[in-house]
Amino acid sequence: MAVSIRDVAAAAGVSLTTVSHVLSNQGRIGKDTRARVMQVAADLGYAANVHAQQLVTNRSRTLAIQVAPFDPDSGSSMLIPNSEYFLELLNGASEAAGRAGYALVLTPPGVGPTAITAFAVDGAIIVDPHGDEGLLDPAWTSSHPVVTAGRTATRRDSPYVVDNDHEAATTSALEHLWEQGFRRPAAMITDRARSYTRDVVAAYTVFAQQRGIPVRIIETGAGNSAGDALRALLDADDPPDAIYAGAEDIAMDVLQRATQLGIRVPTDLGLCSCVDSSTFNLTCPEVTGVFCHPRTIGERAVGLLIDLIDGNEPEDRVIIVPTELRARTSTLRRTA
Repeated sequence: MAVSIRDVAAAAGVSLTTVSHVLSNQGRIGKDTRARVMQVAADLGYAANVHAQQLVTNRSRTLAIQVAPFDPDSGSSMLIPNSEYFLELLNGASEAAGRAGYALVLTPPGVGPTAITAFAVDGAIIVDPHGDEGLLDPAWTSSHPVVTAGRTATRRDSPYVVDNDHEAATTSALEHLWEQGFRRPAAMITDRARSYTRDVVAAYTVFAQQRGIPVRIIETGAGNSAGDALRALLDADDPPDAIYAGAEDIAMDVLQRATQLGIRVPTDLGLCSCVDSSTFNLTCPEVTGVFCHPRTIGERAVGLLIDLIDGNEPEDRVIIVPTELRARTSTLRRTA
């Protein structure tokens, strides 16, 4: 027989109203009482009636999540870029939402307040926003909390952000390349509409200037593939001896073209990606990458958003998730 709210109230020794307020996160309930009721509900296996909670709280218990497109001018309706990072972030967000009793709706790029209103969402997460997304419009954010996974690349920053320190991660990766004997690293990036790309460029530029080496930055996209970009860099008078790739697909393309050209990695060319991928464990050689803990980013973004929906101002408006450099064969030119 299903456990009812009356069973929870009787076992916890509190009123039905108290249990209702605790389970719907309403009213002023003491911390100890709230904890006791939640524990009793869990012990008894109480399952809340989500529809009833929606009626009581006037909330849909639905969150929207949107991934900004890599090329906003392409007109592509792709929901998720071809990247393990985004898939893992969405997995983390989905798990966190489910544990909290929320549904997660994936919205296409470009969807704004008018279209999203049909879903009656309680709030939204925007992943790697450009800054001009409709869900960042003040007319919508005034009544719906918004969290961004990654800062906006323009001045319209969301005040609530979950991100990595990409400048520090880039510096760490470049220092690793330097320690391995690479003295002419170049940065190969995607478009600069995302804040992490701008952070990579900023940190790389400072690194190069501090060491008195040429600043070599080349963009891919708009008909310029990573393979073509590599060929252009290698044809220069003073070609680079290492590539810091701004995305995992760039790193894979560079590795493929280097192999075709007979360039040995890492003997002739070091290769490191600013975003790690499990695929890098399967390549030959294995590729070094910066692990950004995307699942954690997704989980923390959902947690932050639910706090805002509940009316709880977080202690930290900007949450920084640490990164980890996973050094593999593609950069290990020197052995200890």
